[in-house]
Amino acid sequence: MISRRAAGVEASGIRKIFERVASMADPIDLSIGQPHFDVPEPVQAAAIAAMRAGRNRYTLTQGLPELNAAILARLAARDGYRGTHSLVTGGVSGGLLLGYLALLDPGDHLLLPDPYFTMYPALAQMVGAGWSPYALRPGVPLTEASLEAAVGPRTRAVLVNSPANPSGRVLGPAELDAVGAVAERHDLVVISDEIYDAFVYDGPHESAARHVDVGRLLLLGGFSKTYGMPGWRMGYAAGPEVLIEAMRRLQQFTFVCAPSVAQHACLAALEVDMSPQVAAYRRKRDRLVTALAGHYEFDVPRGSFYMYPRLPAGLSGAAFVERALAEQLLIVPGTVFSARDEHFRLSFAVSDELLERGIAALQRIAAPVRGR
Repeated sequence: MISRRAAGVEASGIRKIFERVASMADPIDLSIGQPHFDVPEPVQAAAIAAMRAGRNRYTLTQGLPELNAAILARLAARDGYRGTHSLVTGGVSGGLLLGYLALLDPGDHLLLPDPYFTMYPALAQMVGAGWSPYALRPGVPLTEASLEAAVGPRTRAVLVNSPANPSGRVLGPAELDAVGAVAERHDLVVISDEIYDAFVYDGPHESAARHVDVGRLLLLGGFSKTYGMPGWRMGYAAGPEVLIEAMRRLQQFTFVCAPSVAQHACLAALEVDMSPQVAAYRRKRDRLVTALAGHYEFDVPRGSFYMYPRLPAGLSGAAFVERALAEQLLIVPGTVFSARDEHFRLSFAVSDELLERGIAALQRIAAPVRGR
């Protein structure tokens, strides 16, 4: 009854955990990657005002002109982005789908980071493209050589995600230079997913826009994480005119346009200072690093709101998840993000009280393993 395309796509491992939460009493949920703070009041007020003003109809497919102008102005001022074309999308997820559809024919190939956000390979399968991983090993820099090793004759694009989900890794200038050099050498488009750009804890955000030629860069960002509005589905894409125009045409026949009321509210969001929320997440990161040191091996997450610790010796991801569930703790095994069964992901986008409960549970789980 269903297509081979649909049959070949497995349900998200993250969403399975999200559904399991509903059946648990008072879980310690460190699994889902969404901010725990609410949409700022001025943004809520702007959304209500837009509804009451009757701004509930379709917008232009590419989004409100004033919102696109504000997005491009921010990217230019903060990240040095020199492009002049953008599109408001249904979340970064919408931008990824439109980008894949516009760039990749069946049989084409792209490079994805390992570990990766679950949507990256799933979308490749949906559009009939192949993919190869380039490894982002903890403590090992990304180099031109490691990228070159994954390039094939049908490779059309390379995707980078910094700050990264699931690892919290932030790519440095030299690493992004390597991406730009390989893309130039092999005529690749760089898809840069920068949805976590506000959550960088040890320095300013380093965008691919400063390291990749603007003519081959598709820059994706959004409002969901920064402003606590994942359910509003608001993202954007900036890139070369020919690519953005192709994505606009595809959006006409898929999403039509991003939610109209949310677009008006996002104009207000761009004026809100979110530094207090980011500072609070930095403190949560620091608390987690201090509390788990000596219990788990991990790279300190420099951005996003995830940690990606190594599994205790002798435990598989499945066995570790079972131990966690016995503690009412929900985390995500690393096999959701990688072929390697070596890590697990936890989110610290939770209240301080819930984080402390999670820390205590993680310490209890690690204790018998360390004592063997």
